[in-house]
Amino acid sequence: MSILEVSNLKFSYKDNILFSNLNLRLMHDDHLGLIGMNGVGKTTLLKLIAERLHPDEGTIRWLSGVDYSYLDQHLEIDSKLNIREYLASVYDELFEVENRLNALYKSLETADPNDYDKILRKADNLMHHLEENDFYLIKSKIENVINGLGVKADLNFPLRNLSGGERIKIFLAKLLLEEKDVLLLDEPTNFLDEQHIEWLAKYLVNYPKAFIVVSHNPAFLNLVCNKIAEIHNKQLNVYKGNYDAYLKQKELKEQTYLTVYKAQQKFIKKTEEYIKKNIARASTAKQAKSRQKVLEKIEKLEKPVKYKKVKFDFPFTSSFQKEAIVIKDLEIGYDHPLLPKINLIVRFGEKIRIVGKNGVGKTTFLKTVLGLIKPISGRVNVSELNKIIYYSQEFKDDKTLTPIEYVRNDYPLMTDEEIRSLLARYGVVGELPLKPFTQLSGGEIAKVRLAHLSLES
Repeated sequence: MSILEVSNLKFSYKDNILFSNLNLRLMHDDHLGLIGMNGVGKTTLLKLIAERLHPDEGTIRWLSGVDYSYLDQHLEIDSKLNIREYLASVYDELFEVENRLNALYKSLETADPNDYDKILRKADNLMHHLEENDFYLIKSKIENVINGLGVKADLNFPLRNLSGGERIKIFLAKLLLEEKDVLLLDEPTNFLDEQHIEWLAKYLVNYPKAFIVVSHNPAFLNLVCNKIAEIHNKQLNVYKGNYDAYLKQKELKEQTYLTVYKAQQKFIKKTEEYIKKNIARASTAKQAKSRQKVLEKIEKLEKPVKYKKVKFDFPFTSSFQKEAIVIKDLEIGYDHPLLPKINLIVRFGEKIRIVGKNGVGKTTFLKTVLGLIKPISGRVNVSELNKIIYYSQEFKDDKTLTPIEYVRNDYPLMTDEEIRSLLARYGVVGELPLKPFTQLSGGEIAKVRLAHLSLES
């Protein structure tokens, strides 16, 4: 029996139809990867399933008693709780049972001896409930999850002071600790490094219940999924197996479709030629009209679409200077150095990738080079002939804006058509330019920001 059934779903933004007659059945052990091009509606479908949005048509039915958790990329935690309190709130019911247990033990001090057996039996039942639900392993469970996800912040740190990435990690940790019947995960690997993505993958592989995960990471999907659902042409196509199995099945499906499409086109062309030659002849007009009726009744297949890959274009101007940035004996950090002294010369044309685990100082290093953070010691010399463009992890602009409004704010002379053309080159198409950032996925927001950055260069 399915625990979730989506039937004949239709949803649109303004005049743009995202889904039409979309169907999905989720079984209790499905580990489903939800994929598709940017803008096809992956995040929107999750929000519909999570009852954050309402469909134009169709139904979304959860099996009675099924409980789910939803990881929202744009979650805002307005809480005075610290990390430890927030995560421990998952077990509020068990802490309440512990309070009742302690109250029973306390009552023994003043109870009638004749009531001891009755009180102890109640206490024994409560103790059994706590042990059955791993109450005394709560601390180790929390530590296991936060370490696995790479949470570096002190557990006594207030939630409201966390960065966007750390906040998402904490919320993801809470969802994993809740162990609901279904997890709805919208790009859970966005703020994780490789080590912690591997941990999450192992966790989800062994998750005994169902989940739906949106991700652009094929290796991750390959590890954790036993089904792949692709949104394509406003429909949802479900494939059994992991991501590799999906690729093979899809290729075979596309080849079969192309063969049938070509055969139909050949038949249509041949029939049209026959009609053209014979419609005016009295002796063959009847046959020609008959074939014309056949053509009119044929359900014509749509031409297969090949999607173009997004090509990023940053037209940098060349410089005659060989040394773009010179870093000498640089110590980065706040109260103490995060790394040994850094010496580096960045020459024009070089492409440098900075790698390392979360928290080692990659972002601090970049911000120090940019002058956003003062170095502990050392110096950074940036050539005056070079312009530095910085793409930060966090997006702090007004999230009520649409991508078109976001670009126009800084480039008011650009027309809507020019802005749409720019965004389209970065894969921001369809209704995406008209949707506020609050309704876009992390990947979609990143593409809008990169398009904007390309104008600065």
